[in-house]
Amino acid sequence: MKNKINLLLITLVSVLGFWFTSCSDDESGVATAVLGTTDNLEFPVTDAVPAIISIAADGDWHVDAPDWITVTPSSGVAGTTDVTIVVSNNERGGVADLPRKYTLVFKGEQKRSIFELTVRQEGDKFRDIQPSSIAEVDAMEEESALQFKNLAVLAQTKKGFVGTDGKDFVYVTGDAAQARAGQLIDMFGTKAVNSVGLTEVICDQLTDVKSGSVPDVTPVDITGNIDSYKATKRTLVKATGIYDGTKLVISDKKMGISVVDNPVDCDMSKYAGHILTITGVYSGTASPVVNVIATSVDDLGLNEIIYCMTDFDNWWADYASWTGSGANEGKEIDCIGCDNVNNYLPNLTTPKINGVSPMDILKQKGWSITGSSTFQKMYIRLGATDKQGCLTTPKMPELGDGTEGVKVSFDWCPWRDKAPADGLNYDAVQIVVVVDKGGVETQFPVPALSLAAGASLKWYPVEIDLKGVSLDKNTTITIRPIDDQCMPKYANKGYFRFFLNKVKVFKPGN
Repeated sequence: MKNKINLLLITLVSVLGFWFTSCSDDESGVATAVLGTTDNLEFPVTDAVPAIISIAADGDWHVDAPDWITVTPSSGVAGTTDVTIVVSNNERGGVADLPRKYTLVFKGEQKRSIFELTVRQEGDKFRDIQPSSIAEVDAMEEESALQFKNLAVLAQTKKGFVGTDGKDFVYVTGDAAQARAGQLIDMFGTKAVNSVGLTEVICDQLTDVKSGSVPDVTPVDITGNIDSYKATKRTLVKATGIYDGTKLVISDKKMGISVVDNPVDCDMSKYAGHILTITGVYSGTASPVVNVIATSVDDLGLNEIIYCMTDFDNWWADYASWTGSGANEGKEIDCIGCDNVNNYLPNLTTPKINGVSPMDILKQKGWSITGSSTFQKMYIRLGATDKQGCLTTPKMPELGDGTEGVKVSFDWCPWRDKAPADGLNYDAVQIVVVVDKGGVETQFPVPALSLAAGASLKWYPVEIDLKGVSLDKNTTITIRPIDDQCMPKYANKGYFRFFLNKVKVFKPGN
């Protein structure tokens, strides 16, 4: 392998040598390009074996090193040179000193091109370290070593714990993060940051654990201002809303709460349809949710039993940045959001990530579509040209052998003509909710919309009471155009297309 690397470098040097011959005479012999076979070396604390790398240059080069690194030779000429890197033992007082790191720079006198080699040597990164406050850790650089003393544990979570000093908060993760609520801990750790730059500490070692009291901190209630709430550090917040099985939904608000980690003894799945107050540490905003690490969940009672629902925002999250190709490259894929039907409407099977389409995911969840359908972010359009589309729920085992008082809710909007020449008229589509129980269908018409030509594309929420029908575990529910407009039964051929989102089958609480 070394011979192959050297051969590659020699070949490159010959090319660079040709370039060098075109330079002016006053630069003759000075390297303008320097390359090496690796840009990173790591050594143990003691008894490190020397490392050999190859340096290729098109002229004279040299390198400077600190006293703990020896580079032999430390200079060279055009061609390929084997260079030996030796490090001294990293000890002080007979024990490991702090880790060492240095970047060797191989360069010519003109400094036109340089090669950088980072040399690291292991050590005790916690030697001489002093305890820090949470605020001081927030100000540290990423990968900094740190120590906490008497850090109060506010909550143990499934991935770690939340600590506080009564003023600030820290999220601690890692295999060693095994502290329980109500404990005071001493620990060594390493600073990390999450995707939005908030501090996250990796616990390397718990050095002491004892009982204690957790400072009483009042959380900030962000229920009313959640749409605009953001913070630059971990803060304790709370919000009240209805948990839909994936997030906390707050009435009349665009944003909700997503729980990214929760108390170790808390099963969030059991709260679907419940009114909750979630208290936790802020973990960033990623529309349409504010992320929190929950420290407590207060169940205020059942709001509704959810039997099934679409969750396109999460099911299709990886497709949020998907774009078309060719003539459709870069086109917007959100007709409702932009109020523009001239946008791209790919078939639901067209966008693919690792060979998986949104239609594939829909089927994996048990939902089915017959007829034509197209993909939007993050919703669907049923129907294309004069081919109609129907969405059908999975079977719902939780309905048991017979359940009454069930409702269906969803957002919908008819399609509007594309071109001004067409008058920007809406399709005269009428839709119906069809309950299929053992092959026996019961239809519930959805109130028709009468929309003026050119009226804005927007969502129209619907709630249908399936009154008088007992549903069971084999029941499915379909949303589609009425019989006269729906293939293969339809009598009036035409365009009957509509957008659909947030489909939910549920029973309100008492």
